[in-house]
This record gives sequence, structure tokens and C-alpha cells, in this order.
Amino acid sequence: MDTPLSRGCSYSPTDSFEYTALQFAVRRGSAEQVKYLIDSGTELDTGPDPALHLALRKRHCAIAQLLLQAGCDFEIKDSHGDYPIHIACTLGLLEIVRTLCSLGCSVEVPTAKGLFPLHLAAKNGHISVVRCLCAAGCNIDARNFDNIRADITALKYGHNDIAELLDRLRATGQRDVFARQLVPTSRPALRISLRLLGHCGVGKTSVIKSLGAGLFSSLFKRSSSLQSNKSRPSSPINTHIEMDVTSRQNSLSFESSANYQSTNGIHIQNMDISGVGDITVWEFSGQESYFPVYHHFLWPSPYTMTAILFSLDDSPSTQVQQVCYWLNFLLARQPADLPSAEYGKVLLIATHVDLTRAVKTQHGEWICPDAQKTLETARKLLPHVPNLMSTVIIMDSNVPASFAFKQLKSLLSGLRQDCIQDKGYVQYHKRGPYELITSQYSQQTVGTWTGLLENTLNWLVTLQKEYEQFPVLTRSTFAELLRNQINLLASDDHIQELLLQLHSMGEVFCIQYLVVISVPWLGSQLIGELLSTQFLLHARVTGVYTVEDFQASYNQCDALGVLDLLEALSLCVQCDIEGEIEYEFPIYNHTETIEGLWHAGDPRYCIDSACYGGVRLYTSPGICHLFNSIFPHIQVDLRKAVMFNYSINDSDTDLYQWHLGSKLCNLDLESLITLEEDERAAQFIEVKLRGPNETAKSCFYFLEQIMLTLSQSIYRVCPGLLVEKHILSPYELKVHSLNPFCYEPQYITSAMLEAESTLDLTLFNQNANILETIVQLIMFGDVELASNIQWGCALKIQDLPAPVKLKLCGLLDPPEAHGRDWCLLALRLGLCQEKIAALDSQHSSHTMRMLTTADCSIGALISSLHELDRLDAAEVVLRSAPVFKVLEHVNV
Repeated sequence: MDTPLSRGCSYSPTDSFEYTALQFAVRRGSAEQVKYLIDSGTELDTGPDPALHLALRKRHCAIAQLLLQAGCDFEIKDSHGDYPIHIACTLGLLEIVRTLCSLGCSVEVPTAKGLFPLHLAAKNGHISVVRCLCAAGCNIDARNFDNIRADITALKYGHNDIAELLDRLRATGQRDVFARQLVPTSRPALRISLRLLGHCGVGKTSVIKSLGAGLFSSLFKRSSSLQSNKSRPSSPINTHIEMDVTSRQNSLSFESSANYQSTNGIHIQNMDISGVGDITVWEFSGQESYFPVYHHFLWPSPYTMTAILFSLDDSPSTQVQQVCYWLNFLLARQPADLPSAEYGKVLLIATHVDLTRAVKTQHGEWICPDAQKTLETARKLLPHVPNLMSTVIIMDSNVPASFAFKQLKSLLSGLRQDCIQDKGYVQYHKRGPYELITSQYSQQTVGTWTGLLENTLNWLVTLQKEYEQFPVLTRSTFAELLRNQINLLASDDHIQELLLQLHSMGEVFCIQYLVVISVPWLGSQLIGELLSTQFLLHARVTGVYTVEDFQASYNQCDALGVLDLLEALSLCVQCDIEGEIEYEFPIYNHTETIEGLWHAGDPRYCIDSACYGGVRLYTSPGICHLFNSIFPHIQVDLRKAVMFNYSINDSDTDLYQWHLGSKLCNLDLESLITLEEDERAAQFIEVKLRGPNETAKSCFYFLEQIMLTLSQSIYRVCPGLLVEKHILSPYELKVHSLNPFCYEPQYITSAMLEAESTLDLTLFNQNANILETIVQLIMFGDVELASNIQWGCALKIQDLPAPVKLKLCGLLDPPEAHGRDWCLLALRLGLCQEKIAALDSQHSSHTMRMLTTADCSIGALISSLHELDRLDAAEVVLRSAPVFKVLEHVNV
């Protein structure tokens, strides 16, 4: 055996009897063979050492779970007189102990040595198992054959924490109360959320105030609204939001004027709305400085409705542009491969209808064709937005008792009922005296009410007052306080599930190892202050702070605690510079770039044989202005990578950063990573790299490392963002052209599909009127690198980024007039409709299921789409599919 058991549960292997095929499979640890034998109907409990006992002694917990699910006998001894519960408690196999307890296993049976399961767990220091046994109803006063209780056994072997736990359970006499708190009930623990997005001045704050207004306040607000409308000279929207939709297609301004009081950060509040119930309302400021943290709060949830507000006082083109921006903003921050039901509902709300010529029906409903036209246009431009509702609510946000607010409340109430009826929570069927939640079900029980949740919600009020100045705890501190003040028997998994529930309800905010117990404080006081335009104006221009410097700038809380939280939010990074700790905030860095960072006259890179290359990352057409909120995270991750290299005594890497730019060097290899705009005002992240003669391989892998860091940063902030990779001309980089030619991915991929040999492919540079080879563009001229590359056309469909698949779903799922939709494409890819219909997939999209199933290359997909004359879908794949994939990454 790998780990011998204690004398209380001894085991020594014996060959005195023959093993069955099942026992041999168990000893080998082959779950596949065990499952096959179980399905074949083999006897599960044969021999003096049954298969379950053997699996537990070998610590093969997955196999043990298979056997228990198959109905093996867990109340029999093996050749050593031990029951499965004895082995599991001795070895600390918590999941097995939980399963056995939930199945009704006896926890009061002693071993041949007179040790009860509680004694075995206490002796070996398994406090989680002790909690589980106590929750399952074991006798904490049971004595072994030597008349010794389990707490004394724990003290004997130095496990004071277990002894203290048992003593406190005995002293309080509330063990049964604690155990009952852990049992899931049939009551749903649903709290739906309403999230409001939109530019400054569209009326988000007014909507929230009206939503929570009572009868008398509703009448007052309506009266004041009528008075204000009579005296209003012009719409504040025209002065607070500027959006040029003629000369600059991607121009968006999020700034409000000085006399406009916009929301600071994220305003979060719990509201009890008549006819709806208890909901959490999240108001996201339209100020752009706050956008870099919004991805932490825009997680997908079926319990959430996201409302995007726009003003009818703006021009129709501005309305469409704003709505599309926020739809793309939301879509980018949510994984693209989830089942559609997981995303929650998306609703458009048109405000300031009182400033238009819209008319009311006799029921008080506003009729405004422009609002519905905005929705229809947005749906046409973005057909792949999951759960975008087909109606738009038209309102005067200052009239709470209006038809529009009744409509909004009805939708919120309907969302709550849908979540309950669709069984967004799980009801457990008890199979023993105590039903215990196993970690594998934690995601499913987020909507299930427990006594632990109820008591914790009441306790949080006290805890928030106690930690009012800085309401942030580590997870370990939270767990310790919870056990001391609420429930001694709460296991790590119970607490993890509890935090998931509280997080989804908006009661706490969990990130990494920290728990923020006051989410309104986080959104309004911390983020609202530190990312406000006022704070940014007075921040250090370098963005670098010592702990003392930061304490002087923000003295509301202890600086170290705040810096830990900001680092967890990826707003800063800790740097150890020769023993001095500093924190770098790229979001505060407004240093101008200095001359000579990419000097054309550097002798190392002047010769013809020097290596040059680079890429530009664009968002797909129609998606604009999203890189601004991502780039600070890229700079944080670049600094983390450099600091990691320093930690392993690799001092060859150097990084210099300024406003929207970074220079990363590795020995003689230089790279520039910048955020820029082209002549069309389209944002792009540019990465250009150079190295001396005969450094092609190093340049290639250095660029790959940089691109990997960028990809990870983008994915962490915007996992649903569609990104295109354009290739810069090496020739024009070498001659330092101010605007080097950029090869678009669809041009490269199309040429690859037509070429007989990819390595012989040449592409025409329109700027320089020359031909450049694919080897020059991608491999810095070194053809040997091709052995470590797989070209994009040969990759499987499964290698397509998830946002590409989601966009294809929007294009191919709707029936097409000539039948050129997902169904005909599936046939061309070698699938039949019966196979797709039978596919076991949670995703409701036929196209997504087809892309998951089809066993063909990206090149074959593009060709099939062209044959179907679906050039729109083919263009999506051509622009966003990977041009190549590195098979084995090499560190430079």
C-alpha cells in the first residue's frame, strides 16, 4: 500500500485468496474497467475484501463512488474487521464519508480495536471528517474500549483544533441545530438582479428612484416631473453626450459636462419592489474611467436582467450606436460558449419620451416607432445576442406609476417565476437522517435555501458594522468567524457554496482569496472614488506608489488592505524593486512616450538581415472602443510576467510603460505594445518586434509569448470579444514606415486556401508595391519554424474561438429563404439531421451543436460556406479564425 493505515484500522495485503475481475480492476485503479464490469452485472461484494474496501484502501475515490452509486453493500466488514466508514475516516476521504453518511451509513460501529469512526478521524487529524460525522449525528460522547472519548484522543495526538471543536459542541448543546442548518430545503433562495447600463444622462438613476417609489412619492415625482418638463429649455442629452456619427464612425464620448452629477462607480442596492419582491439593482456609471472593472460584475446569470438605456431625445443614429456599443460591451464580458439560458435576459429601455412627439394610448402606453426601430436595427446588426427581448420599454423615467414601470415590474416578476419553474434550484431527496451537500453539486444548489444561508444573511448586518471602515476579509478569516459565530459544523465546501450564494445575490463580492462583505462600499466608495475623474486628475503621473504614498492619497482605509484588493481586481501590480515594495497602476499612468524608444538608427537593427515583424489586434467590424478598458490589464500582466522572471533570477527582461504603451525587451530583442487608432478611428493594439541578425527563432517565440500574454489578458476581461489578428509588413517595419501595410486575416487565409503550398505563398504589399512571403510575415524568414506550426485552415472547427461560433449561430440559426442555413451546412459537412437532433448538448443553438460535432477542418467549413453562397458567415470565419497555431511553445 502507498500509505499504511493506523493500528486502529490496519491492513496488510494478502494473496491467500483469489481476486475477481472487479477486484483486480479496482486494485489497478481502472475506473473504465470498473464501470464496464458494473454495467455487465458483475457481483459487487464478493470475497473477504470487497471491491469497495479495496478501492478505499488504495484511495481510488472515483472508483469508490462508482461502486456506491451501483448499490454495493457499505455495511459489511472486510477480512480485517473494518467497515468502509472506518477506512474512509482513517484516511480522511471526506467525499466518501459524506456519501456514506447521506446513504444512511451507521457512524456508531466500532472497529475490532474498539475505535469508532469519530475516534479514527480525530486520531488522524481530519477535522473536516469530524465535522461531517458530527453533522451526520454521531455520538460525540462515545468512548472506545479504553473508555476514552474522541476529544481526548485528539489531544493525545496533538490535534487541539478537533478537541476544541468537540468540546464546544458538547458545551453549546446545539449540534443538532447546526446540522439542520446545513440541510437544503425545497425553498428557492432566488434574488434576481437588475443591471442598468447606458451613457451618462440617459436616466439610469431616475429609473431606479422611480422603481422604488411608493404611492405618495410616485404622485410627488409625477408632479415634479411635469413642472420640470415645462421649464426645461433643452435636453441635457445633447450637452452631456457627444457622438459624432458622420465624420468618425467609431467615435464615442462617455464624458459628462462639469455641471452634470453622474453616478460614481457602481451603485448597488437591495430593493423590495411591490409585485416583484426582493431584488438587487446595479447601476453602472456611464463614465469611461470605471469601465476597466465592470467585467468583475457583469457575470452571466439566469437570475439577471440587464437593461440598456438610451434617450429618445438623441438622433436615431446615435440611439443605435449607443445600444450596439452596450450590447457589444456586455457580450464581450461574458463567455461565448454557454447555454443561452445561462446569460439572463437583455432589455432595451427608451427614456426621455416626454421630450418627443410620441403619443399615449388609452392605457397609458407610449407609442414611439423610433424606439422599436432602434431595437430592430440593433437585432439586425447583432443577431447573436442571447436573450435580447423583442420589445422595448418606452418611458418617462420620472413617472413611477406609469404603464412603463408596470411593464418593467411585470418582466422582473416573470423572470423570478421563470427561474422557479425552470428549476433554477435543486431539490434534494433525503436518503439518510442528514442530507449533506457534496462539492460536486455546489454549482447546482446556489438557488437552494438553507438555515446556514438565513442565519448568515442576518449575521452579515452585524459583521458589516464591525468592519465598517474596511469591509474586506480573507476567505480563511470569513470561514473562522462564520464557524465561531454561526455554525461550528460548516465545512469548507459548505462555506464555499454559501459564498457562491451570497455572491450571486449581491450580498458579498468574492475575488481570489478575498471576501468583500459590503458590495455597495466596493462599488461606490472604493471604485467610485479611486477611478473617478477627480482622483485620476490628481494621481501620480507615473502611476507608481509606495504604500506610504498611496496612504497619503487615499486615507479612508488602511493602504495595505486596499492595495491587496486592488491587486486582486487587476488594477495594480506589486513590484519588489531591490527590496523596496512599490505598486504600479497603469490606469493612473499618464506619462508621455519618450523619443528614441524605437530608434531607426540603432546599429543592431539597421542591417538588412535584422529581423522585424509584428501584428495588430482589431475588434471585428461594428465593435468599437472596447480596447480602452482592456489595455490597463495588459500592462498589469506584462509587469507580472517580468516580475515572475525576476523571481526566478532571470534578469534579461526589461519593461518600460507609459500611457497606452509598453516597451518589453529581452536581451537584444525589442518589442513595442501600444494602443492606437487608424485613419478610420478604429482602435487596435499594435505589437511590433525586432532583433539583430540570426535571431529569427528567438523573435518568433518572443512574439508568441507576448501574444499569449495579450490573449490571456483579453480573455480574462472580455472572454466573449471577437478579435482579429492582422499581420504587419516586415519590410515596412524595417524601413520604419509611419503607416506600415497591414495584411488582413481574411486576405491571408483566402490565399492559403488557394495555394498549393503554404510555404510558397506570397502576398502583395500595396503600399510598397512588393511581394512578401508567408515565411517573412510569420516566421521572420526562418522556414525551419514551419515544423512547429499548424496552419489555420488545417485546424479543426473546434479550434475556432468561442465568439466566432456564437456569431455564426446568429447568422446560421435563423431559417434562410433559400434553405442556406445550419441544416444544409451540416449536410455538406457530413452530418445528418438525425445525428444533430440526437446530440447531447445543453446549448439550444443548432449551429453550436453542429460546430461541436462536425469532424472537419476550418478550411472545409469556409469552403462549404462559400459553396452555399453564405459569404457573410464565411467572412466571419476568415476574419477571426487563427492564421496559424504554434504546436510547442518555447521560452526565450
